[in-house]
Amino acid sequence: MRLPLLSTRVPALAIAVFVNERGAAYSGEILDEFLISQSTPRPQRADLRRLGIQFVEKGPWIVLRGPFAFDPSLGVQLDTAGINEVTLAVPWERDDSGNDILRPGPVGEYVEVVDHDPASGCFYEPIDLNDDAIVAQDGLQPSESNPQFHQQMVYAVTMRTIRNFERALGRLALWSPRRRTVRDHVTEEYVPRLRIHPHALREANAYYSPAKKALLFGYFPAATAGDGVGATPLTVFTCLSHDIVAHEVTHALLDGIHRRFNESSNLDVLAFHEAFADIVALFQHFSLPEVLRHQIAATRGDLASQNRLGELAQEFGQAIGKRGALRSAIGAFDEVTGRWQPREPNPDDYARLTEPHDRGAILVAAVFDAFLTIYKARIANLLRIASEGTGVLPAGQLHPDLINRHSSVFKTKAQEVRVPAPDSPQAQPPPALVLGRGEL
Repeated sequence: MRLPLLSTRVPALAIAVFVNERGAAYSGEILDEFLISQSTPRPQRADLRRLGIQFVEKGPWIVLRGPFAFDPSLGVQLDTAGINEVTLAVPWERDDSGNDILRPGPVGEYVEVVDHDPASGCFYEPIDLNDDAIVAQDGLQPSESNPQFHQQMVYAVTMRTIRNFERALGRLALWSPRRRTVRDHVTEEYVPRLRIHPHALREANAYYSPAKKALLFGYFPAATAGDGVGATPLTVFTCLSHDIVAHEVTHALLDGIHRRFNESSNLDVLAFHEAFADIVALFQHFSLPEVLRHQIAATRGDLASQNRLGELAQEFGQAIGKRGALRSAIGAFDEVTGRWQPREPNPDDYARLTEPHDRGAILVAAVFDAFLTIYKARIANLLRIASEGTGVLPAGQLHPDLINRHSSVFKTKAQEVRVPAPDSPQAQPPPALVLGRGEL
């Protein structure tokens, strides 16, 4: 028997077990999405303890369905359609009295979504996540053509990224203050909210603006395969890419930690900014259980081979003419042969590459490779058992129990990985950040 798992808008109890017919409990995977609310028949704590159920208070959450695990393009591919729509639990924003502070937009404590399209002059109606009809269905259904779903997705992914940062930092996340110069006197103004514009640009771009303290996402037409007569152009919305949203939010969060990392005092400073944002976006893939299990099964546990977990912005990359994702931590398609090849370390890259994204890719590859090395070491015992000591898995699909164990190890190790970053402006001046000497 599985305990009732519902609800969205009430103080919730996260249950990490299932109960069999005899009332005995056995461990399940701890997920924020497992919620039991006060609005359902809630077991008494004493009854739960008698059943041996372990529980922890996780605070109130809003459960929002539909954010794409990657981007809309994977929803039309047969092998990934079933994993591309996920459900995220994000903090329920309320004041000390328990009253909602989340206003239509959404506008909350950390961010405000302002959906103005300058190209058309249109202001799209803001979504109200407190609307009863929306609450009842855990958010709007995924839709590329609904601007309100676009607002919902950027809010959900942004709040999840902020939550992950605060867990890692052990403190609240703050945005970089706005600096103003009046009569040669520089003052700093507190910025309570980051602004997010889902349809700010009609171009193939998205970026964080330190001056505006805002995220600006673009959209653009991209011709489908076969540019013949009648080919229907596909509109690509960067705000619907989980990777792009997480990447840009990370730029804003890192700017709040150390604002001078936006100053190009040497080649490595901006490269670190791009690398850190890519690493956060990549590691957020590992917090999606269904996606993680699917990719482990698809690669038979060999996550150093081509897989979705090591790729960023697949739809955007293909739309601008690449053969695959915009960037990949583990490999890329050869422009001549069209075949995917693993990335080979090249000592000359550090001296040769100067563009921030390309230079930052060196750090991304190093961190991802180190993580995969840790992962392989931790599953070595599972591999010996499954292969009966040969080290070679038998042909066919992996057993679901083995996939679950691989997934559990992978997720645990991903949560333990921390990329060092200074936590105050005085911690490290920008000129000291030199990737080639291993200084972060």
